[in-house]
Amino acid sequence: MLRTPIGYWCSVAAHQYFIRLQEKLAGLDITNWFFVLLTIDEHKGKLSQQELADALDLDKVAMTRALDHFAENGYVERCACEGDRRKFIVKLTPKARPAVKAIRKAYDELNDDAMKGMNKKERTLFQQQLTLLVENMRPTKAPARMTTKRIPL
Repeated sequence: MLRTPIGYWCSVAAHQYFIRLQEKLAGLDITNWFFVLLTIDEHKGKLSQQELADALDLDKVAMTRALDHFAENGYVERCACEGDRRKFIVKLTPKARPAVKAIRKAYDELNDDAMKGMNKKERTLFQQQLTLLVENMRPTKAPARMTTKRIPL
């Protein structure tokens, strides 16, 4: 019996999900990172850029790219943090409000489509199991750091 890795099916499902999400949100002038906007909104603009990255399990580079994408299109602004000059708080702009509403609606519709045929109990169980799968796959130790030092020959 051929066993297909779970990661393969997760990848296929994610790819199809995000294609459908982009179709639903084609009217926006942003193309990805939609969940970042929802997370900023849920935290009422009180998260720093680093706290936001940590909340979403994104590295610093990915977070910066996402926020640059939103800032260039007028959806977020980075504000200086009182008491810490190194920290920037990320806030939604007024332009982001209708986008956040559309994104929430698109996610709700997609989740309903994706879990069609599952009752409420099965949907809850599926989400719990998926969360467990993600937690189980977290690295057990920090990845090795790359070095730029030359290796002596």
